[in-house]
Amino acid sequence: MPDPLALLEGLFTHSPVPYAVFTADGHCLLINPAYRKMFGAEPPPEYELFRDELLERLGFLAYFRRAFAGETIQTPVFWYDVRELEHIEIKEANRIAISCHCFPLAPSGADVTHIAIAYKDVTAELSAREAERAEREKLRQLFNQAPVAITVLRGEELRYEFANPLQRQFMGGRELVGRTLTEAIPDLSPDVVALHRGVVETGERAIANEYPVVLDYTGQGRVETKFWNIIYEPLRDEWGRVDGLVTLSFEVTEQVLARQAVESQHMWLEAVLDLMPMPVVMADPRTGELTFSNAAADRLHGKRLHKGVPALANDDVFHVTDMEGRRLGQDEIPSTRAARGEKLDGMEVIWHTPSGQHFLSISSELLPAMHGHPASVVMPFLDITRLKTVERHLQEAIRARDEFLSVASHELKTPLTSLGLRLHSLARSLEADPDSAIARRHSREVAAMKRQVMRLAELIDGLLDVSRISTGRLRIHREPVDLSELVQEMVARFVPEAERAGCVLELQPSNPCEGSWDRLRLEQVVSNLLSNALKYGAGTPVHVRVEERDGLARLWVRDEGIGIDAAAHARIFQKFERAVSERHYGGLGLGLYVVRTLVEAMGGTIRVESQPGEGATFIVELPLQPAEAQVQVLKAVQSAGS
Repeated sequence: MPDPLALLEGLFTHSPVPYAVFTADGHCLLINPAYRKMFGAEPPPEYELFRDELLERLGFLAYFRRAFAGETIQTPVFWYDVRELEHIEIKEANRIAISCHCFPLAPSGADVTHIAIAYKDVTAELSAREAERAEREKLRQLFNQAPVAITVLRGEELRYEFANPLQRQFMGGRELVGRTLTEAIPDLSPDVVALHRGVVETGERAIANEYPVVLDYTGQGRVETKFWNIIYEPLRDEWGRVDGLVTLSFEVTEQVLARQAVESQHMWLEAVLDLMPMPVVMADPRTGELTFSNAAADRLHGKRLHKGVPALANDDVFHVTDMEGRRLGQDEIPSTRAARGEKLDGMEVIWHTPSGQHFLSISSELLPAMHGHPASVVMPFLDITRLKTVERHLQEAIRARDEFLSVASHELKTPLTSLGLRLHSLARSLEADPDSAIARRHSREVAAMKRQVMRLAELIDGLLDVSRISTGRLRIHREPVDLSELVQEMVARFVPEAERAGCVLELQPSNPCEGSWDRLRLEQVVSNLLSNALKYGAGTPVHVRVEERDGLARLWVRDEGIGIDAAAHARIFQKFERAVSERHYGGLGLGLYVVRTLVEAMGGTIRVESQPGEGATFIVELPLQPAEAQVQVLKAVQSAGS
């Protein structure tokens, strides 16, 4: 028969349950291998159960004393790490969660001399529960700190299980948790309640964007409408059945009201644009498609413009030609060019519409994205059809005027030449017999009439030159010319006129300056500059200088007269322009215009340096030899017209 003690020893040794036997003074007598495996070490000889600081701190020593008193007890679960004990030193051991089952050991009829303790390791279970509890706490903190309103409702009655602080704040601090949806918020509209119930019944997520919810949010009797983006997510139990839902709510009242305000502003702006007499269209900068047209643009087109249609499919809208009648391709039409980022500034085209052809001047500006609206190209345009008609009539009138001036100048030139010859003959007769009564009586009048005839001839010559320039009949006949010699001759010719004006003509000596120019036109240039200097510098010296430098001939004509304001420097070289009132200075305002045109026709330039009260210096620069490019300049001058 087996030895019972041997069987008990085998049971104790091989039991998977950790055991330890303690004596009445608290020293450990026996442990089994399962104990050593669980704790990671065995109690050292100096360990005493009743000096265990951890058990004392937890208040568990009373349990073990009760066991020595003869009770069988069960301790609660607690964390235990023998490395925390102070009265012994153990470096390697396990921190575990345990519960202890203590029962007394005593011989029959004798006092308890030992207690046996069976240990249950619940470390994994307790760690899992604590981890779950920590995760729940983290999730709860996350929900509480979330910037969205979150609720959890359970059961068919939709009872609040959780509501984060933001949700409670939105509901005016109402008590939610533990109440059903309709109990907590009795004034909630039936359609909102139906949204909640629909998620529970169907088990499908629902999303409500910008949903208006009318409530007494503050609980003070003030009903308000607020807009929400709400996500309804069903909750399922372990069998997959829907037993509640989670709601995540974002208040978007400000955004909705702001958008509505922008939309109202947009409608107001469209109404304003429709009242404008100027046609305006807008285009998508990405595609060039029209996105808006005001009433004036629709009227000009003859019917309402199609929006959002590609140019290729909107032929009647995008039938545009240039001013010569060439149809513009899709990449050339104004909306496409503006969409590419080009800034149109008075682009002139012809728009072919059901209501007819319209000449347009189109501009564009890129309006950046703002206030919830995408970027857009704004294109106002002017209907210049009438202006083009008037322009055509004016051009015809100008051509008629130029033809009239040409004919009239030629017709006036013939009798004036004859009159000039007769006056010249009469003057010679009077000069031949200066002592005669008729010479003494009429020589001064004849001289005055000669000057007036010469003056009239100069005016007619100016009109003829303008006529030739305007009609493209100006011709330059080049030949070798010494500018220094020509200027010297012209100065000598102007000495009498200078004396009458009270001026001194000062010509600085210069070396020969030869170039290829039109002699007659060059004489005309010098003559006009000298006449101009004598007119505006009357009573003061007039200085003339010629020099050659860097392949250019330079002519300076400077007076010390009234001077010219800087703002008029460019204007005085235009047709019929002057820097002073014609009441004090005669002439048609053509001299400097003719001079500039002749100088440019010979490839040169002219400029003025002057300040009021400090006289004026006119500087002509002419290339000594014509360049090939000057031929093109001459052709341009001859074809420029008026």
